[in-house]
Amino acid sequence: MNTQPTGMWTAALLCLSLLSFNLNADPSEHHGHLQWTMEDLLESQSYPFAIGHRGYGANDGSDTSRPIENSIDAVRRAFLEGIQVVEVDVVQTLDGKAVALHDDYLDDFTCVNQLTFDELKTRLPSVAKLKQILHAARRFSRKRHSERPSGLVIVEIKTPSPLCDPDDSSQLSLTEAVVSDITKSRMTEQVLIESFSPEILGLVAERAPQLPRTLAISAFQLLTPEMIEAYTGLPVTLMEKSSPFGLQWVEAGTLFRAPLYGSANDYLFTLSASLSRAASIDKAVIQLLESQAPGTSSLLIAQLHQIGQRAMVYTVNDEAEWLLLATLGVDGIYTDDVPMGLALEGIGSTAP
Repeated sequence: MNTQPTGMWTAALLCLSLLSFNLNADPSEHHGHLQWTMEDLLESQSYPFAIGHRGYGANDGSDTSRPIENSIDAVRRAFLEGIQVVEVDVVQTLDGKAVALHDDYLDDFTCVNQLTFDELKTRLPSVAKLKQILHAARRFSRKRHSERPSGLVIVEIKTPSPLCDPDDSSQLSLTEAVVSDITKSRMTEQVLIESFSPEILGLVAERAPQLPRTLAISAFQLLTPEMIEAYTGLPVTLMEKSSPFGLQWVEAGTLFRAPLYGSANDYLFTLSASLSRAASIDKAVIQLLESQAPGTSSLLIAQLHQIGQRAMVYTVNDEAEWLLLATLGVDGIYTDDVPMGLALEGIGSTAP
């Protein structure tokens, strides 16, 4: 008869079961250094890299050959075809869920923050929570899947619109929901936070300083209120908003809220003050600067590099435009045409 104490067999079986678990476990789920990181991309020396705009490109569903924008399918397809990084937009529902949508209102101007996630899902079956998007991206960030970065996500925290946030009071809740999802998904090293609001970036820095950030700018933000009114036909209202960066915020109609910059230098100052890692620049900004003084845009890109920033431009779907931006030294380009972007990555670049 075996007289060894049963406790020894229990301990041995436990050790074997733990060993089996460890052998079958995915090491990238436990060790961040086995995943590609955003820094791997930003320091890859292969510029310009393509960024999948809204996943696999802007598409409200009218193009049935491509997945709907900001959806799980769009993110998966972009990574399957070889994209290194995708961009998704994030807003918040009535029940506090961070969801991937371009606007905080629907086509009929129903505000997303007036619908629970389940109600929104009924109206938009393709909509996904941010944490679902991150879960889909995470499997592609494992280094064993590729010899170059993959599975990386730029999360644009949308500036709430006057329509859906008339009191300008929801950005804190939205920011905290986004940071919580990223942290719980263990994707802090795979995500770059983007926003047109330096205040939102400041909230991110307070709550998760390890998350790299990029400050976006549109051409409208370099115009005066009078110029915006003349161009858009919308009434522009100066906001009484306390900005730690000393910026004047405006609302144009009910759908547009943003800070204005008196010059490109004001933007550079704010970019540095917000401790951003990169600049996300509307291609119309490049065109505007060049119309004012030829060579100004290349000087802007050079200045960004001098202060340690990467320059990313949106949204480019034309090969000639892409190649022109590459010669200016741009580091990343957002595109709706993922196959084109992949074919042109690294061609003609003068980035350092």
